[in-house]
Amino acid sequence: MKAFYKLSFKKSETGIYGDLPDAVAGKNQMLIEVKAVSVNPVDYKIFNANTGLLPGAKLPKIVGSDFAGIVRKPADGDSKFKAGDRVYGVVPIFFGKPGSLSELLVTEPKNVRLIPYGMSFQEAASLPVAALTALNGIRRCGVTAGSKLLINGATGGVGHFALQIAKAKGAVITASCSSGNSELAMQLGADKIIGYRKEDMAGISDEYDAIVDAWGQMKFKDIFRLLKKDGTYASPLILLAPGFLTSLVWLFSRKRITSMNMRKRREDFEEIEKLFSEKKLKPVIENIFTLEKASEAFEFAEKGRPRGKVIIIL
Repeated sequence: MKAFYKLSFKKSETGIYGDLPDAVAGKNQMLIEVKAVSVNPVDYKIFNANTGLLPGAKLPKIVGSDFAGIVRKPADGDSKFKAGDRVYGVVPIFFGKPGSLSELLVTEPKNVRLIPYGMSFQEAASLPVAALTALNGIRRCGVTAGSKLLINGATGGVGHFALQIAKAKGAVITASCSSGNSELAMQLGADKIIGYRKEDMAGISDEYDAIVDAWGQMKFKDIFRLLKKDGTYASPLILLAPGFLTSLVWLFSRKRITSMNMRKRREDFEEIEKLFSEKKLKPVIENIFTLEKASEAFEFAEKGRPRGKVIIIL
């Protein structure tokens, strides 16, 4: 099978497009013919990191987490999926498990869902990591109808989903993005547009009930100045902040700081799928690469500031 992988744990090692032995499903595993994969920050960060010290690390290392494809062989005894089903999901790529950037993928049924009617492989592959991260951020910020919300990086992979999810909940949204992306942000539901540079942030006098920092680059002085008392700031770049630190911030400022990393419970997927079916959420996909161009896709996703999602097709 063709795949995109690394043959070294060195940070400087480039990815390889080449042949590997076909994946074979083991006990309680299913075999999927992959059709599309999206590139997320977590993917290129793992790709660029030295993961050789992680438990179970082994080579070759296939990268990629989101996927969409067709079931070749369901898991033994599993009645939920059958051969030929169109499916999507996200695979954990730590602890020696292979990623999704290969023609054939082996994973457990718990990581897989049926693709909803009317959704393409590319759209399905774009959803898990970014849309579930955005949903978790909106939830953690307590966004409801009338909430005054600032989204920083509102047209990127996570941000463009957060914008649409928040609009579906009835929030009043200020979107921070480049001038070239302002029209897209308005189309996705923004009520007001501001620039993303520090001088743009410095010129804001409004206060917000919540801030979703999808880009993760806001300065703390701007966060605390723009966030209302009892408000919440969420970012995917904040991992698990020590409890005492977040407690101190709350104690002295009455403002919350929290992580918005992906949560993949069944009800989370169902909410995203429902929004898609109601035409309230639409993935923005402007940059598509073939598997043999995966290195270029990773480079562009990391440094090109793409609008929406970057997709690799197989």
